Amino acid sequence: FPGCLWSRTPMAKLGEGDDRWIVKEREDGRNVNNWHWSETSYTEWAREKLGARFEGVAIGDGTRSAGKLLSLETMKGDVTVQSRKQKRFPLYELELTIRWEGQLFDASGGTAVEAKGRIKVPDLSEESYDGLEMTVLCDEETDAKRPLKELVRKEGGKAVRAACLAFVKELKETVMKGHEPPPQKAPPRERFNAGYVAASAETAKTGAVKVVYSYNPPPHVLYETLLDTQRIRGITASDASMSTEVGGKLMMFSGAVEGENAELKPFDGERAVIKWKWRFSTWQPSHWSTVLITMVKQDDGSTKLTLEQTGVPEDERERTERGWKGMLFEPMNAMLGGRVIGA
Repeated sequence: FPGCLWSRTPMAKLGEGDDRWIVKEREDGRNVNNWHWSETSYTEWAREKLGARFEGVAIGDGTRSAGKLLSLETMKGDVTVQSRKQKRFPLYELELTIRWEGQLFDASGGTAVEAKGRIKVPDLSEESYDGLEMTVLCDEETDAKRPLKELVRKEGGKAVRAACLAFVKELKETVMKGHEPPPQKAPPRERFNAGYVAASAETAKTGAVKVVYSYNPPPHVLYETLLDTQRIRGITASDASMSTEVGGKLMMFSGAVEGENAELKPFDGERAVIKWKWRFSTWQPSHWSTVLITMVKQDDGSTKLTLEQTGVPEDERERTERGWKGMLFEPMNAMLGGRVIGA
């Protein structure tokens, strides 16, 4: 793009560059100072912290009724910390089920009715942080137990919301301070762009990734951008080598991604198409995925970009999708203007 500062900035001469960009060879393969992209699992840490926050929490005033949050029954989803260029930020998307119990008292103070049930939180994530939704269920739905269910809905809901918000605050503070999760019996693996090789068993099962964006410029601008070495270097803030020829090799993210152009169809007035043979350099040497990027002109002259990737090792699918969004298409969005419109 003419006029962009990054396109006019000369490359540093050998020996004059920023030392942080120089990947020194190390026998232990460490990602020094988290300068390259890495992902660390905090899921077990989160399970422990949330479990403690939901254990034995009293609800109600204890006069005519009393309730208690018993435990975190299930936690589905993942909590990870992304690191790049010495910046760390958490990603979390969880589904929670919390056990509860309650009692209604009679005039003499004895227990008249007892009930147990669950509180389901379908989505605890950054998107739902301000408006956390939950559903209260009773193991036995009867008229006599309905007042206890209502108590848990009102007071228990407040307690669950407070516990979730406190957990998110603790997570962010832990990440900001640079603390690592304690080792687990089965240590979570840290995967970064030169340190994780998928086992052959993992590559046997594959999945697909689909991302859809709307960009303000017309398709030919997107097509040219995705095949231009200097533009990709500027967007990704890392080394890259692209090609405009079918069969030409490509390299992105300082060697973390490699591939070649399998098919190229420049803009014909309606659409443009790029098809790549694509892999992370840390995948099994013989394993490749197929990336199809279609850029279609919209009525207002903008572009609908659809990426469809097949053959992605199942264990790498979420990581790959996050990478497309956070490392390429979102930076392109910031540079060119646009928005995500689906997946």
